[in-house]
Amino acid sequence: MSYKLGLLLSFFFMVQVLLFAGDLACIDAIHSELDAIAVTASYQISMNGELTEATKQLVHDEAGAEIYLISGSNAKLGESISFSVYRDYTPFIVSKEAVRISVRRTAIVGYFA
Repeated sequence: MSYKLGLLLSFFFMVQVLLFAGDLACIDAIHSELDAIAVTASYQISMNGELTEATKQLVHDEAGAEIYLISGSNAKLGESISFSVYRDYTPFIVSKEAVRISVRRTAIVGYFA
């Protein structure tokens, strides 16, 4: 009889561990996706010298994320522009509220030209 109770308790804890592992895997996948789109956005910002609507639309369409500038938008050749790409994620067990996953990057204007 006691082994059945132990089995039920272990299933309860095992489900929690699996949900936690699922959250970590999803957060890692979203972070990797944001990192990849941030590299593409950095290239476009470097070529255009500013954050354009086309870059914002690309980030939104490809990753379902938003992008915003951290530093000023008026940069000259050779200056850097800092930006952040973020996306909200509602986890299963890590938090009751949505978690904002973000990636911060810097692009140097004219570096890839």
